[in-house]
Amino acid sequence: MRQEEKAQQEELQALFHCASNAIIITDANGRIVRLNPAASDLFGYEAQELIGSPIETLIPKRFARVHERHRNNYRLHPRVRPMGTGIDLYALRKDGSEFPVAVSLSPFRTEKGDFVVAFVVDDTLRKENEQRIVRQNQQLEQLAIELQNLNEGLEEKIQERTQELERAKNELAVALAAEREVGELKSRFVSMASHEFRTPLSTVLSSAALIKSYAERGDLDSIRKHALRIQMAVNNLNTILTEFLSLGRLEEGRTEPRLVETDLTALIEEDINEMTPVLRAGQTIEHRHEGERRVCLDPALFKHVLINLLSNASKYSSEGAIIRVYSRIDETGASVHVQDSGLGIPASDQKHLFSRFFRATNATNVQGTGLGLYIVKRYVELMGGEIGFHSEEGKGSDFWVRFSKTAAKPKRVTST
Repeated sequence: MRQEEKAQQEELQALFHCASNAIIITDANGRIVRLNPAASDLFGYEAQELIGSPIETLIPKRFARVHERHRNNYRLHPRVRPMGTGIDLYALRKDGSEFPVAVSLSPFRTEKGDFVVAFVVDDTLRKENEQRIVRQNQQLEQLAIELQNLNEGLEEKIQERTQELERAKNELAVALAAEREVGELKSRFVSMASHEFRTPLSTVLSSAALIKSYAERGDLDSIRKHALRIQMAVNNLNTILTEFLSLGRLEEGRTEPRLVETDLTALIEEDINEMTPVLRAGQTIEHRHEGERRVCLDPALFKHVLINLLSNASKYSSEGAIIRVYSRIDETGASVHVQDSGLGIPASDQKHLFSRFFRATNATNVQGTGLGLYIVKRYVELMGGEIGFHSEEGKGSDFWVRFSKTAAKPKRVTST
C-alpha cells in the first residue's frame, strides 16, 4: 500500500514539475510555499530563494501595495477566477526586468490551512502582437489622412487607394479576430486547467495528511479508503493530462492513424473489461454484436474513442444504470452504438457538443475538460469514419460511430 501511495505521489509530483506553465502556491498570508521548475525558470530564481517570501517579491514595487490590498480582499472571498480582469498585469524577474503576464487563481484548503494556486503565463508575445496591431491601425489612419488631402482631380487614384485600404482593413480584421480567438482559448485553458487540477490536488493533499495520521494509529481501513481517493484523484489528473497532450498532437498534425484488420468484438470486450472497475456503484455494461468480426481501423485510436464514450455514459448516468453497447458489421461497414439512460443533452447545446472546451449546461457539476468529444470526433475522422448521436434531456443518449469495412485512405482533419 505504501509503495502504491509512493508511486501515486511520484506521478503527482511529475505532473507538477513537468507543467510548461508556471505554478506558484501561497499560504493564507501570501507567502510562497511551493513553485514548480517552470516558475523558477520564468522568474530567474532558485526555488529555495522564494520559499517563505511574500508573493509581492515577484511584482513590481509600484504595484506591490495595491496588490497586497487585493490579496487580502481575495482571501475574504476566495474563488476560481482570472486575476486583474480588464487591466494589464506585470511581473518582476530576479534581474529586475518586468514582463506582462496572465494569471489565474484557484483557492484550496487542507488541514494545514488555506492556500492559493496561481497559474502564471508569460504574456509578452500577445502584448507585442497588440502593439503591432496598434501600429498598423495608426498607419491605416495616416493613410486615410493622406487620401483626404489628395487633389480632386485624382479621383480615380483615390478610388484605387481606397480599395487597397479596404483590403488592408479586412486583413487586419481577420488577423485581429484570429488573435482574439487565441487569447480567448488561452484564457479558457488557464481557467479550466486551474479548476480541473484544483479538486484532485486538494483530495491528494488532504488524504495524504490523513493517511499519515491513520498510520500512526494503525487504522488500515481508513488508510485504504484515502489511498483509493488518492488513486482516483491521480487517475483524474492523468485523464486531464492525456487529453491536453492528445489535443496538442492533433493541433500540430502529429497524429497519424495506423489502420489494420482487427477483431472488433475483442476490442470492445477488452475496453469494457478495462472500464468495469471504474463504473459507478451498481452500473453494468452489456454488449451485443451482429455479423462478422473483422474490420479495418486503428486499435489505439478506437480504444480512446470507446473508452471516452463509455466513461461519459457512466458519469452522466445514475448508480445501478445499464450501459448498452451494440456493434454490427455488414457489407457496408462497421457501426458501434453506446446507449445510456442518463442526463441527456439539452437541445440548445447539441450543435456545440463536439467543440473544444464545450460543456453542456446540465453537466457543469460533473468533472471534465470539455475536450473529450472534440478529440473523439477528430480520431474517428482520422480513421475515415463518422460520429453522431441522438439525445433527449432527461432520457439519455445514443452515440454512434461508423467505419468502412475495408481500409480506406484516412481523412485529413484540420483544426476548427
